[in-house]
Amino acid sequence: MLRLIDKTLGKWLRHVFFAIVRTYFALFYNVSCSGKQLLQDTPGALILATHVSRFDGPLIAAILYTTQRIRPVVHYNEYHNWMQWFPLFVARAIPVSSPKSWAPEKRQARKEASMQRILAALGRDESILLFPAGHTRQQEPELIAPHLSGAYDILQTNPNRPVLLLRLDGLGRFQHARYDYFWTFIGIKKGRRHISVDIKTVLDLNLSMDLASFNKDLEDRLNTPIATEF
Repeated sequence: MLRLIDKTLGKWLRHVFFAIVRTYFALFYNVSCSGKQLLQDTPGALILATHVSRFDGPLIAAILYTTQRIRPVVHYNEYHNWMQWFPLFVARAIPVSSPKSWAPEKRQARKEASMQRILAALGRDESILLFPAGHTRQQEPELIAPHLSGAYDILQTNPNRPVLLLRLDGLGRFQHARYDYFWTFIGIKKGRRHISVDIKTVLDLNLSMDLASFNKDLEDRLNTPIATEF
């Protein structure tokens, strides 16, 4: 029943919601996106993204909505926050993690249930947006704790899944802010903030590494600007 509602009423609701969000970002941000065509040609991709601000999920989902539907993976605290629950529900976000006060068995059961939802969505060729760092940046570079296993577990279970890297620049508080002159006609010198979204296909992730080494390799890739790659 939930899938039927999602494909009917949910489809219209998502379109209206994302149209509103895209309008908001168009008014206050000047967003450019390179590599968008890679997503269009890669259904059911695992998208591994930098996490520079709390706006990352809505921004990415909104600007990519007309290319492909994205299912964001979010921390349970964000999903159940009354201010964010509705848009995350509309986007059919998948909540992960659990309170540390829970018994280990209960936490493990929640982890397994979340993983099954992610794998099922990928199996239906729905792309999954995952932030490997698990939280917004508290420093300039992207840091992935050695024990975080989300991306590693998904790819170990489904090693042939296509992987895309997505890097955001210009949105986070540790990133340089540049503005256009969109609002100068009403006397505001700072216009829309420039944001770039870069998407790149990854074909050489080494799944034979241990978790800590895999996270360090992924961390380095997310911190490497596309312009410097060959």
